[in-house]
Amino acid sequence: MDAGLLDHPWECGLLLALMLACVLELGRMISGHWRILAETNRKEQLGTIRDGMFVLLSLLLGFSLALAGARFAERRTLLVEEAVSIGTAFLRAGTLPEPAQYQSRSLFREYVQARLDLDRSWLSTRRFRDEVERAKRIQKALWSDAQAVALHNRDAVTALYIETLNEMIDLHEKRVAAIENRVPESIWLLIVVVAAVAVFTRGLTITARFWLTLVLIPATVAIVVALIADLDAPSAGLIRLDERALQRVGDDLKFENSSK
Repeated sequence: MDAGLLDHPWECGLLLALMLACVLELGRMISGHWRILAETNRKEQLGTIRDGMFVLLSLLLGFSLALAGARFAERRTLLVEEAVSIGTAFLRAGTLPEPAQYQSRSLFREYVQARLDLDRSWLSTRRFRDEVERAKRIQKALWSDAQAVALHNRDAVTALYIETLNEMIDLHEKRVAAIENRVPESIWLLIVVVAAVAVFTRGLTITARFWLTLVLIPATVAIVVALIADLDAPSAGLIRLDERALQRVGDDLKFENSSK
């Protein structure tokens, strides 16, 4: 499956449901035309193949769901950790001498917005890269200010601020890697192929067309696939990361600025 299509999980699920419905009907038509079910041995063999393919499909979907769910949980955890790290670094920046204190705190306010924009820019590869570069520019500016202060103030307070700043920069790299770390396309391709084969064998064992069978099986498989794709998509679909932790930090930083 195309990576761009997977960024629209429920549209992808709808297309998959239509495709599987066509495959199911094709299997039923072939079975009726060639009278495959006329012989008992063929019927038993097809039933065994059908059951085995659906077991394999269930295992693949379960594995992929666990994989996507774990990665979604990792992204959520890293977002909260980064929000805490930014808030802590901002507070410790208040111990820096002027003008480094004012410059650093202004950069932190810009950095929070850059982080929020990064999470929302995944659907556009170019915009995502631009936001990553924007965040790195702010990090370099913050680090330069910290280095300038450290040249004249090598005390424990400055060292503690630099340590927090370094942790914040590390979390940025971890979050970018977590956003880019998705279910491999080869697994999606395998799921689609196995689903098509399983539904086709199910169609071969159907003796007469029944609309519920035509709709229920493809829709169920498609909904599960769309759910997995939704969990796997960083900033698309119905399931989104809760950004309130970062938003609260941004509001706190703005409030801190307005209260002075």
